[in-house]
Amino acid sequence: MSGAGASASATTTATATAAARPVTRGTLRPAVHLPRGRVSSPQGIPVEDTTNWSGYVATPKTGHSAKFRHVAASYSVPSVNCAATRYAFSYHWVGLDGWTDSTVEQDGIGSFCVSGSPVYFAWYEMFPAANVFEFYVKPGDAITSDVGVSGTTYTLKLTDQTTGQGFDVAETCAAGCHDSSAEVITEGYTSAPYQGTADFAEEHYDTARVTNGGGTAGGLTDSDWNTVEPVALGATTGDMDTQPGPLYAATSPAQSAFEITWLGED
Repeated sequence: MSGAGASASATTTATATAAARPVTRGTLRPAVHLPRGRVSSPQGIPVEDTTNWSGYVATPKTGHSAKFRHVAASYSVPSVNCAATRYAFSYHWVGLDGWTDSTVEQDGIGSFCVSGSPVYFAWYEMFPAANVFEFYVKPGDAITSDVGVSGTTYTLKLTDQTTGQGFDVAETCAAGCHDSSAEVITEGYTSAPYQGTADFAEEHYDTARVTNGGGTAGGLTDSDWNTVEPVALGATTGDMDTQPGPLYAATSPAQSAFEITWLGED
């Protein structure tokens, strides 16, 4: 993988902290669907069980563009309660692909509990390549995430609005990306030595917006695409792990907002 143009602030910060970067064995992955039939939320949005994703996904609608070319959202870094989840992680991100295919182009922040201590950092990933650590963040930092594609080039941007740190990298897809979905997601699951999703209490996503391959831009429930609500179930109990709240209009009718709530470690 080769980044073509990380911002100076991100490069400096990442270099300075390279020796201390976290060991993140809880890697991200495409949505792992569970075999329950779909149900609908009170808003009429189809709900689908997964083992790892919670949030909202835009998918193609018949008669409209079959591809997506941009997704963005703003959110804050949630603190994690490592007394409740000593070895656990949660990722909060925006991205393209991964709902019905095996690549994901994404960036966001990670909140880890390692031996009962919290670690927070910004990253990007061109799955199935490994995620790339960029710099440390702090709980409460205001974050904007942005992923777009033009031709075969993917641009992954993230800015910590609180500290001014950020990155802006260009990547190519080595695994045949399809741009078949756009999503705003919180992700967590059991992955040794981590024992579930870190207790982040609640995450709030705002100004979520999507652009499809035809150039139509809108919120997560725009009439030019379908919307799916994935929820994450515990790997061993089948209980709800993390769950998104209802979608509502953000600061513009062309943007969406919602909360994600942590309900259990596994």
